[in-house]
Amino acid sequence: MKKILKISGYLLFVFVIGTSYATAATETRTIRTENGQLVSLGDSYIQLVQNMQQSPISVRNYEWKEGRKQLTTSDPVYLVGNAYYTVTIIDNVIKKIVWDRKI
Repeated sequence: MKKILKISGYLLFVFVIGTSYATAATETRTIRTENGQLVSLGDSYIQLVQNMQQSPISVRNYEWKEGRKQLTTSDPVYLVGNAYYTVTIIDNVIKKIVWDRKI
């Protein structure tokens, strides 16, 4: 009986975690900043900083190898209006923009 309860608890936990990630963010091509500037895929990191005119609320940096090439990635997160925008920057170029509503 304890084993069944333990498995049921585990499955409930997995379901709750899975559904919270199922409502995950959505990709977009452009951010309109609070001052009306646009930040788009393909823009440089410098353009992002100049147009956002605000500090990110968090930044995640990581590296990985692709073949023989070592790549560095930065994921700053910005709060614009009522949405969080995670901007993926690879080699100083914006490659991906993902937004998620602030709850």
